[in-house]
Amino acid sequence: MAIDTPLPQRQLSAPHPGLWRRAIAIVRISIVLLAALVIGGSATMLGILIIDPNGSEEFTVSRRPTLFYEVFENEERAFPDSSYADVLGIAHNSGGRIEATLEAIIFGADVIEVDVVEIGGELYSGHSPPIPFIGSRLFRGPSLEQIWAASYRSDALKLDLKESSPAYVALVADFLVSRPTNRDIIVASRSSEALVTLRERAPDAILLLSVPNDDVLDALKTNEALKQTIDGVTVRESVIDATAMSWLSEGDLLVFAWTVNDLDRVNTLIQLGVDGITTENLAILTLLGEQPSNEPELDTPP
Repeated sequence: MAIDTPLPQRQLSAPHPGLWRRAIAIVRISIVLLAALVIGGSATMLGILIIDPNGSEEFTVSRRPTLFYEVFENEERAFPDSSYADVLGIAHNSGGRIEATLEAIIFGADVIEVDVVEIGGELYSGHSPPIPFIGSRLFRGPSLEQIWAASYRSDALKLDLKESSPAYVALVADFLVSRPTNRDIIVASRSSEALVTLRERAPDAILLLSVPNDDVLDALKTNEALKQTIDGVTVRESVIDATAMSWLSEGDLLVFAWTVNDLDRVNTLIQLGVDGITTENLAILTLLGEQPSNEPELDTPP
């Protein structure tokens, strides 16, 4: 008769003390490395804030407007007051702060200019798109709605679009069509696709192609579809000469020059026939806006 013998129970041995020590050491090292990364990142961000305050300012409250007042002698005027008043005075980046918006209007600006970015599905005044993921937490610049309200006494508001994604352009179009049409709204962009979309979605807006150099202007000359879409151009002042103005005038395009802070250059541009001048000099804004004028009509074409 067989006798069943119970099988020996398998004993679970405890981990070797050396393995525990090794695991604890790895955890400690990981914590130290993580802490070092956090401290290093914080120190780097602090260093950027100290070394490049202007750059960091763009990502927190948008670029500060650089409006100033520089007087000039009456002898420097090359034309009668009426000739200056026939040209629109655009206050460069004055929409970057509510205080700057009000200051520019007080000094006679015809047009308030605001750089536009998108944060979390809302439009804000800002020169550069915010840092991804954390931009919405850091940015404290004014909203486009606030600048719209602050600039209500200006003749026109100019939006300088800093992005061109379909979602961003749709936000701009929604904003424009929901506003009252009691003043001119000018929209400038380097993106032809954005301008085409806005022509369809916001037909009352005055659309300008932003032209930073000769290459962009030369490309426009061969782009008939884009010429039919836009109402004019906003051009870096160094690009404008007699030849460029002749071609733009023949195409019946509005011409805004940027950024001009010197009265001699203002005189030259007026002689060439520009319709508007973007400046940071409050004295020039006063000169361009102080008199009753025959400033150009900014109606869009039928």
